[in-house]
Amino acid sequence: MRAVRSLFAALALGGLAAGSLVASGLGAPAQAQEEVPTPPHQQWSWQGPFGTFDLAAAQRGFQVYSEVCSNCHAMKELHYRDLAGIGLSPEQIQAVAAAVTVPQGVDDQGQPKEGPGTPGSQFRSPFPNEQAARAAENGALPPDLSLIVNAREGGPTMSLAS
Repeated sequence: MRAVRSLFAALALGGLAAGSLVASGLGAPAQAQEEVPTPPHQQWSWQGPFGTFDLAAAQRGFQVYSEVCSNCHAMKELHYRDLAGIGLSPEQIQAVAAAVTVPQGVDDQGQPKEGPGTPGSQFRSPFPNEQAARAAENGALPPDLSLIVNAREGGPTMSLAS
């Protein structure tokens, strides 16, 4: 109950602040800047020869992916066995993989068949092919999240836009 009150208080304060900005004219659209600011340099825990990941944060990130992002985005370059890298035990990996059905070739009549995933299975794509993904997403192809860091210029950096 206390957390709900705190949330409502924060929302109310945010609304008051936004209202005062609009009333004072500071809420007007920003003028184009001549120079784009560069984000400050960040020190990440995984950088350097002895860097490590925050396993709890990585596991929360996988939970968000599996509950939200996996509805649109694939991770074609990863297998369920790769979850060992974020600290999941072999039993947990087996349970995660078995919870999804993955393609398992074709049957005697040439029809595709599916079955429970194994740790060696690739992550299941939400769409059967690129055309189906584009049709579902109004022509846009959702990026493959297994390669997203490689697609970002400069690697993982803080964004001032977000």
